[in-house]
Amino acid sequence: MTWRFHVTFAVFATVVVALVIAWGFVLVGSPGSRRLERFDEQRLSDLQRIVREVQAMVVEAGKPPSLKGVLPKTLEGIAEKARTERIKLSDPETGEPYTYVAKNESTFELCATFTYARNSDSSVFWNHPAGTHCFIVDVLDPPPFY
Repeated sequence: MTWRFHVTFAVFATVVVALVIAWGFVLVGSPGSRRLERFDEQRLSDLQRIVREVQAMVVEAGKPPSLKGVLPKTLEGIAEKARTERIKLSDPETGEPYTYVAKNESTFELCATFTYARNSDSSVFWNHPAGTHCFIVDVLDPPPFY
């Protein structure tokens, strides 16, 4: 085997490795974009946890469900009264607090700012655009959790 063959093989192998790495980034995304996706997943998980806690606080199980208490006035009030899970009150990336507003005796609005849009075929209630989005939740008719 000649020196020229070894050089050609080395160049070919380097190109193949570079193409495989590039294809991996195309399929999975860059580490930076994957990090932003994980922040969005955490935001959604935080909001779902808040909804579950509020529901546990104010809904009496039964057919049909009824209210056993009033909606908390603030996110801090939810965190203080949480019984099943510790809730996070702020965005994992920016530290900005999530927005919570009680609309009436059984409905509240919960808002967060997402980096990417979510358009899933399951749990469509939790789909959202990129940017700030608010979910309107009725504790007597709660959204599904995935």
